[in-house]
Amino acid sequence: MKNCILLLLLSLSIQIASAQEADIKKLKELNEKWISSFITRDTATMSGIYADDMELVSPGGKIFHKKDLLKNLLSTDQEFFSSKVDSVRVRVLGDVGLVNATSTIHGKAAQKEFTVTTCYLDVYEKRNGRWYAVASQVTVPGN
Repeated sequence: MKNCILLLLLSLSIQIASAQEADIKKLKELNEKWISSFITRDTATMSGIYADDMELVSPGGKIFHKKDLLKNLLSTDQEFFSSKVDSVRVRVLGDVGLVNATSTIHGKAAQKEFTVTTCYLDVYEKRNGRWYAVASQVTVPGN
């Protein structure tokens, strides 16, 4: 009897670990898509990543909602030439995923070129089996 219970617990542990690895892989994929969407101005992809109640806090402390973020992506006042994820760590806590990462973005705003490294924490929530970004805090080191 003890062996059956141990076997059952081991089987459940393996299933949970496998599901968590799949979630981590999916969250890393969503992070890559989010960052690369700046270059292509892909609002359809971004709209699918952001929850309708998404809130992002910018390095300056301003709060942006989903509609603001999508509108800003299409702004002609800015252009992004390249973007890449430099590092990423993902944790899954039930139906909440935390993506802590850094990225480097090269672009132009107000007619001036820039290259900036950002650190960010994105919070995802699994809703009806699908991950959505619900919150983000972005910082720029040294500012």
